[in-house]
Amino acid sequence: MCGRFAVGDADGVSGGGDWADWLGIDLDSPWPAPSWNVAPTAKAAIVAEGKRGRALMQARWGLVPHWWNKPLGGFRATTFNARSEAAAAKPMFRDAWRRGRCLVPAIGYYEWSGKPGMRRAFFITLSGNAPGFCMAGLWARAEIGGETLLSFAVLTCPAGAATRQLHPRSPVILAEADWERWLTPGSDAADLMRPAADDRVEVREVAPAVGNVRNDGPELIEPAGSDP
Repeated sequence: MCGRFAVGDADGVSGGGDWADWLGIDLDSPWPAPSWNVAPTAKAAIVAEGKRGRALMQARWGLVPHWWNKPLGGFRATTFNARSEAAAAKPMFRDAWRRGRCLVPAIGYYEWSGKPGMRRAFFITLSGNAPGFCMAGLWARAEIGGETLLSFAVLTCPAGAATRQLHPRSPVILAEADWERWLTPGSDAADLMRPAADDRVEVREVAPAVGNVRNDGPELIEPAGSDP
């Protein structure tokens, strides 16, 4: 985990109003286009603390550290996930851990199980009344070729009982009450590095079409075998 996630259609219509209210942000620009199949190197919405409070940004999934100034094509590291147990000490992530924490809004993420050629896709989401949930992320700003690149990584932790049969790792999913502490630079956050509570996790098998990054749409999160 986590190699694909879904953000959906923000407020179910357009504009991101429900998400903005829930996240405590003002939408100075439109919410990003909906997606049910966000893959590494694609852009997605993240929320970070700014001088005037929480701010929405669009960033590339796959963190590029601030000190990288060579062409992006030469950046070969796999940085869409960061292990929460080690990120604070890793050169690739440690500056972002101190000063670049963010929330990564989602309605769910995907995992795969089975042998090659027989792999099954699963969608993991949470029960509740909120529009979605927020994964703990790290973000960075790099200047490459005279242009500013914003990028992020999703933090992972050992999976809980509800999903470990699919993958030993899980995204760190933050409780709403913990957002402020996570976003505060330098705050102690070790105890926040955990998956969602097992009793809130919902897992359902979905069609294998999600495996193709060109496929996108709400049908990707429907239970396998359901009518299109």
